[in-house]
Amino acid sequence: MDQRFEFSFKNKEVRMLIYLAVPTFIVGAILIYYGDGYYHWIPYLLFLTIFYIWRFFYRRKRKKE
Repeated sequence: MDQRFEFSFKNKEVRMLIYLAVPTFIVGAILIYYGDGYYHWIPYLLFLTIFYIWRFFYRRKRKKE
């Protein structure tokens, strides 16, 4: 582990995490409040999928540079 993880808004991964987490939380809260309770996990699964796919391509691109 040669690189340290910087948890600040300067880090692009942290920014992307926040940009995706806030809308996901809002949509999930709305689904829990108004929905039947069966599909409240879908926004969080979508959030994790999008974030980790983006992170994979971002790190692969950064490794090539």
